[in-house]
Amino acid sequence: MNKYSIRIGAGLVLGAMLAGCSTTSTVSEDNNNEVVRESEPAPKSAHVWGYYSPRLGADESASRMAFPTGDPKSSALLVHQVMPNEVRKGQDFDFSYHITNLTNAELQNVMVMMSSATNLEVSDSQPSGTMSDGNMNWAMGDFGPGQTKVIKLTGSADDVGFASDCITVSYNNFLCATVKVVEPALALSKTATAAALKCDQITLVYTVKNSGSGAATGVVIEDTLPNGMMTDAGSRSVRIPVGTLAAGETRAFKVFATTSDTGTFESPAFASADGGLEADAGATTTVITAPELEVAVECAESQFLGRNFTYNYSIENTGDGVANAAVASASIPTGATVVRTSNGGRVVGPNVVWEFGAMNPGASKNFSMTVAASTIGRYSSTVTGDASCADSVSDRCTTEIKGIPAILLEVVDITDPVEVGQETTYVITVTNQGTAADTNIQIVGTLPAEQSFVSATGATSGSASGKTVTFAPSGSLAPGASISWRITVRADVEADSRFRVEMTSARLTEPVIETEATNLYE
Repeated sequence: MNKYSIRIGAGLVLGAMLAGCSTTSTVSEDNNNEVVRESEPAPKSAHVWGYYSPRLGADESASRMAFPTGDPKSSALLVHQVMPNEVRKGQDFDFSYHITNLTNAELQNVMVMMSSATNLEVSDSQPSGTMSDGNMNWAMGDFGPGQTKVIKLTGSADDVGFASDCITVSYNNFLCATVKVVEPALALSKTATAAALKCDQITLVYTVKNSGSGAATGVVIEDTLPNGMMTDAGSRSVRIPVGTLAAGETRAFKVFATTSDTGTFESPAFASADGGLEADAGATTTVITAPELEVAVECAESQFLGRNFTYNYSIENTGDGVANAAVASASIPTGATVVRTSNGGRVVGPNVVWEFGAMNPGASKNFSMTVAASTIGRYSSTVTGDASCADSVSDRCTTEIKGIPAILLEVVDITDPVEVGQETTYVITVTNQGTAADTNIQIVGTLPAEQSFVSATGATSGSASGKTVTFAPSGSLAPGASISWRITVRADVEADSRFRVEMTSARLTEPVIETEATNLYE
C-alpha cells in the first residue's frame, strides 16, 4: 500500500497570505499500488456558522490551511484543496480549491494564486484564471461573512510518481472613513400688510429657509422698522433668534406693528447664521391712510313760537382713508319735540342718530331734524360725527324762539240804557292773546258830549281833563294775562252816545281804538 503525503509551507503575501501544497500520486495502468487516504476530524468552529468542510468523494482527500496565522480561531480565510488519491498518467482528472471566509465581516479582493506546480498541467478551471509571471491566478472578489467559494480545475500528470501544486491566498481590506460635505444656505423673504388705516394693526411675516445642505446654526432675523412704525412692544427694532434650521427647513414668524401717522412705510430685512451665512429680503411697502371727518349744522337765527324749525346737518370724510361705521348724532334741544327726521334718523334717548356705514374719502351726507318748541327761548342742537379710526368732531347751532304779542281791547258798559242823571261804568279790559309779553300799555278814554266824568280806577292810575281820561302806562303783560280799568260817567242828556277808548303799547305800531254805544234816555 502506497501512502501519499501533504507538504505545507507558509509565507505572508500582501499582509495576509500563506502557501499550501498538495500532492497526488500517479500510477501506470499496470501499477497495483494502493493509495491510502489520511483523514482529519472536522474542526470545531469559533464562529456562529461553524467551519466549512468540503464533501469528499470515495477516492478523494482534502488538505486545509487557515490564513494568515494557520489557526482558524485567529485567521481570516480557510482553504481546502480537494485532490483525488490516485490518477493515471496522461489522463485528465478533476480537483478543486474551497475558500471560506472565517470572519463576521466582509473580506475584499480575495485572490487565489498557484505559486508552483510539479508534474501538473492545468487545462481548465471554473472560474477561469489568468496567467501572471508563469503562474495562474484567480480573482475571487469579495467574500461575505462565512461565505465559501469553490474553484473547480481539470489537470493531468505526464510522469509517474507524484503531482503537486502549491497555492497562496490574499485579501485586501480597506478601512475607509467618509465625512459628509455640506453647504447650508439662507433665503429670507418678508411680507407686510400692503394698505391699512392708521388705527389698524400691521402684520409683518418673515420667512427664512435653509435652501442648502446641512444644518444652518445660529440663525437670526433682524429688521429696523421705518420711522413712525413700532412693534406692539414699542420698539422699531425686530430681532428674531431662529436657532438651527435643518437642510430644506422653512420657518415663518409674525410680528405685529402699528403706525403713528399716515404715509408710505418701507423697510428691508436681514438674516444671518454661523459661518458668515447671510440673506436679504427686499423692502416691503405699507401705505397707511386715515379718515378725517367734518360736520356742520345750520339753523335759523330766530323763529316765532308755534312754528316748526329745522336743523340742517352735513358730514364729510375729508381724509384719505375709508371712514368705516360712520355715525352722526344730533342732540334734541331741551324743551323741543321732534317732528320729523330725514335719511332714516332714529330718536335714541335725547338724540337723533344717523348711521351711514362706510364713507369713502370725499364722500358726504346731508340730513336734517325738524322740531317744535314749547316756549320762547334759545334752542340749541349739537351734532357729533364719529367713525372707526377717525377723531370725533362736532358743531352747534342755536335758534331763538320768539313770541308775538296780540293785545285784545274790550270795552263794555255795565248799565245800558242809562236814565239821564244816572251813572254807568265802562269796563276796559286788555288781554294778551299772543305768545310774547307786551309793555307800556296805555289807555285813553274819551267821553261823548252827553256824558260827564265821575271817577277812574284800574290797573294804573287815571286822571281826567275835560272829556279825556288818561291812565298811566302799564308794566309787562305776559301772554294770556289780562288787566282792566273802570271809568264811571253820568248821563247828562238824552242821546245815542259813543264812548271811545284808544290803546297803545310798546309793540303796537298803531293805536287800537274801540267804542261802546250807550243809550241815554229821559
